[in-house]
Amino acid sequence: MSSRTKRCHPELDSGSIRRFILKEFFKRAIMGFVYGVFIGQTILILESLAGGNGSFNPVSAYLLQHSGSQMAAVIIQYFLTGIIGISFATTTLIFEIDSWSITAQTALHFAITAVVMYISGFLCGWFPHTVRSTIIWFAIFIVIYVIMWAGFMLYFKKQTKKINEAL
Repeated sequence: MSSRTKRCHPELDSGSIRRFILKEFFKRAIMGFVYGVFIGQTILILESLAGGNGSFNPVSAYLLQHSGSQMAAVIIQYFLTGIIGISFATTTLIFEIDSWSITAQTALHFAITAVVMYISGFLCGWFPHTVRSTIIWFAIFIVIYVIMWAGFMLYFKKQTKKINEAL
């Protein structure tokens, strides 16, 4: 239970706070699914445009080969990109747990999102299934995660400073 939720909504009892958090979880999950699919499809379009041959490649050759049909492959990828979106959107609730350190929050958020991204990418065939590719994938993920995390930290520090100055 977040003390931040208690501070923002002092009229709520424990059961109401749980319902509030559950409602927030499902709201974020729905939006995360939509964003995940949107981002996934946008990346596919950009990759197809970059290919330069004028054709749209909705799924990897690996996924197409292992799913039985193009429609099955597209549906699998659709849901996996949605699940990626859900994982990123809902795990932000971890940062609402005031009793945890930012290190613990970040470590858990990183672990969950990395595992979901990796498994989804592996199943979709977005990278070769080799140890070398896995190491490269995780290195890229870590770099992107650190950049995004640093950006968010700077943003929230700036927001905190603005609020404190206004007080």
